[in-house]
Amino acid sequence: MLVRHRTSAGIVGTRMTYATHPFDVVGWDGCLYPYTFNVEDYMPITGKVHQPPPVHQVFEGAGFVVCAFLPRKVDYHPLAVPVPYYHSNVDSDEVMFYVAGDYEARKGSGIGVGSVTLHPGGHAHGPQPAAVEASLGAEAFDETAVMVDTFRPLELGEAGRAVDDGAYAWSWAGRRL
Repeated sequence: MLVRHRTSAGIVGTRMTYATHPFDVVGWDGCLYPYTFNVEDYMPITGKVHQPPPVHQVFEGAGFVVCAFLPRKVDYHPLAVPVPYYHSNVDSDEVMFYVAGDYEARKGSGIGVGSVTLHPGGHAHGPQPAAVEASLGAEAFDETAVMVDTFRPLELGEAGRAVDDGAYAWSWAGRRL
């Protein structure tokens, strides 16, 4: 592995060889970036109340972050609401790929395994109608999703427009067009 870094003399490099692969660990929080990453190896963070998306961040790049939502125990406080609250991503566009399981906040929306959603910056989104009530008392969520938040606006290409569900945005109002 070649590690490059800046010094007062400019950019220098060091060649390092490990006896075992440095990514073959559990819970390692190092600075070497893998070529592939099995999202199921990520250990989610949980708490007394709903944890906001930045807690689930796995990677960060120039202009974007990647978050992973995995099967996990949910909020430990007896009055906690486990599903996400309504919010607007003011400075980012949010793309979510629903990989597996049953995503609690999207029940009744038509979103299922294999779906991709796009929530443009500034547009309010959150749990579907009745999802909050249905989540009360839940002890765990069986869901796997990968989210990318971009800090520059995304443009929907031709392929994306071809599969757009124009009624999705209305699903928060409890109706479909």
